[in-house]
Amino acid sequence: MNKIKRIAAALLAVLFMAAFVPQTEVSAASERQINEIKVYNYLIGKMGLNTAAACGLMANVQEESNFNVKEKGDHNTSLGLFQWHLGRKANLIKYCEKKGYDYQSVEGQLSYLEYELKKSYKGVYNYIKSVDNTAAGAYDAGYYWCYHYEVPSNRASKSNKRGNLAKNTYWKKYKGYSGKQVELSDSSSAGNTESSKAAATTASTKAASSSSTSNTQSFTRTLKVQSPIMKGADVKYIQNCLKKLGYSVSADGAYGNGTAGAVKQFQKKQGLTANGNCNKTTWNAIVKAASKVNALKITKQPTAVTVKSGDKATFSVKATGDGLTYQWYYKKVGASGWTLWKTQNKATITATAKDCWAGRSVRCTVKDRYGKTVNSSSVKITLSAKSTADTGSNEEAVG
Repeated sequence: MNKIKRIAAALLAVLFMAAFVPQTEVSAASERQINEIKVYNYLIGKMGLNTAAACGLMANVQEESNFNVKEKGDHNTSLGLFQWHLGRKANLIKYCEKKGYDYQSVEGQLSYLEYELKKSYKGVYNYIKSVDNTAAGAYDAGYYWCYHYEVPSNRASKSNKRGNLAKNTYWKKYKGYSGKQVELSDSSSAGNTESSKAAATTASTKAASSSSTSNTQSFTRTLKVQSPIMKGADVKYIQNCLKKLGYSVSADGAYGNGTAGAVKQFQKKQGLTANGNCNKTTWNAIVKAASKVNALKITKQPTAVTVKSGDKATFSVKATGDGLTYQWYYKKVGASGWTLWKTQNKATITATAKDCWAGRSVRCTVKDRYGKTVNSSSVKITLSAKSTADTGSNEEAVG
């Protein structure tokens, strides 16, 4: 009986352990896939490379680290996506500490990569930026990057292998995106040419409708005021979201007191802990609020008017946005500035023309609830012969 119990217990233990193996494998695969897309998005978005060039670099990342930011090689002397070695590894760590990045993050390592290229590998950088956006260009980028940047042993054969990997694997994965960034939510479809094309269309549509607050930037760390100051694409992204919400911040990518103050104001309005630190809860709340803001944009400009003195003239403008207000202005002939047209503060206005209108210009300033303004185009007034109609109107005309 005891023997049976021991066998049963052993079987249960095996089943229990086996239940967790697929979970771990899926988790690891998911992290790798997310990192792959983050790398692609940074190369395309921040560094401005075309898809073929990005594929060349990604083929090298696969061979160097398999997209593991914590990968260590050469007896712990190399680290990260591109396996920075010895002094370059130390420089990576110092750079990230100075800029406020986690050196074991995709964002930190790619920011350093861009810095290193512009400072020490300008020839490589210029070549990569110039490759054709084709399968052949992907091969050239993969080969050249390996040969001149990674410089491994047997570099000719390894460069050829990585060029082919860029051409035959990564180009096929990402060519459907045509230089567009990939939504992290599309990670399951990246890697299939047809689904990549569909996802690219979706991503393009989202990008067109989301203005400066694209959803490609995700939360990676808590932003706060510290020394050295925290800098990066995530800081700039949240600053743009705050600007869209009407807060007066500079989108300079540095998390200083001004940005923290705006975050604190937002937190107070939302009933969040008002400490100025942008943790995941605050990040999500800011991004969600910004996504609901209708972009301020004039959709129909006013048109030029030809009118007789004493007749009614109508001017109209149409715009999109939240809580819009309108104010019309006019400019006299020869004047350098615009004059407020008192009481004319609707999208469509009507006024009685006067002799002094001849040759003047009119425009409208539209303002949304967040304090942003946009000016319409200016239109000319042409005055024809004087009307025989009664000009004794109570409506205000340009004086």
